[in-house]
Amino acid sequence: MHGELIGDVVHADIPVDGAWYRARLAMQPVASVVVGLPCTDGFELAVRWNDRWINGDGAPRAASFDDSFLVETNDLALAGVWLDHDVRSGLLASRYVSSTVAERNTALLLRDGRWIHQVCNDEVSAARAEPEPSADRMGDMLAASLLLASRPARWARAFALVATALGGRSAERIEVGGKPALRVRRRSVEVSVRVVRRLGPGDPGRLRTVIGAHRIASGGETLSLISEGLPRAAWPPPADPSTGTLYIDPRAAALIDAARPSSTIVRPHDVEIAFDGALADRDRLGAAIELAAHWACDARAMGPYR
Repeated sequence: MHGELIGDVVHADIPVDGAWYRARLAMQPVASVVVGLPCTDGFELAVRWNDRWINGDGAPRAASFDDSFLVETNDLALAGVWLDHDVRSGLLASRYVSSTVAERNTALLLRDGRWIHQVCNDEVSAARAEPEPSADRMGDMLAASLLLASRPARWARAFALVATALGGRSAERIEVGGKPALRVRRRSVEVSVRVVRRLGPGDPGRLRTVIGAHRIASGGETLSLISEGLPRAAWPPPADPSTGTLYIDPRAAALIDAARPSSTIVRPHDVEIAFDGALADRDRLGAAIELAAHWACDARAMGPYR
């Protein structure tokens, strides 16, 4: 670990499972721990403890959240993925402070519900409204924040298994709305698999897995297919007007049936196949990758993909 003190803030570079994370820690006047993330595509998540009136905002805890926490987010599907077992265990462990009763020589675990954990603006943070006098508590919050920040690296391991099976290359960590999580080459076509929330400037955000490829041989035909179960608010932008509709040949039809995507958009210059939510199913992703490659080139000139 490398670190330096600048004013009242400690700046540190911390290695976790082979990846480096940049962190900032301040004990006063407001205690905070901040760890940078590569990309979150507008995702927001807040976790606060429900300890009756201790949260500082005057909100009492709900009976159903005794000994637990309240999660607030703008993307329930992504929050469910982000709060994996490691994160939940780390957050629960960070809630308690060790203490003793001298006259009884008894060890105690006291609840500390004043810290709020967040994922926002491409950062993970833990903060409380008052100074934090304990360096040990700052260490506890840093450990919990690093578990939150390293979730994309653990998530990427699922894509690594898919990449091995499909002969592709996977990223070291998932960037939501950023670099592809997986790249697969089919002859002259490179197909990418990305995890995104927004498909355009006006998109409010919804977790999706998107398979894309650039069309290297195109007659300009386009195609739009939307699953019946996909809410209209989640529909992708339609393809631009074109001179004709792309023909769905028997191979493409079979791949669509195998992949079962939520939407398929073929534009004059690219193919975009989307799944609602997070998807790491090898068979469905494999079928979508083959479909994107099939439509990205002139199959009559280049032959079928296998």
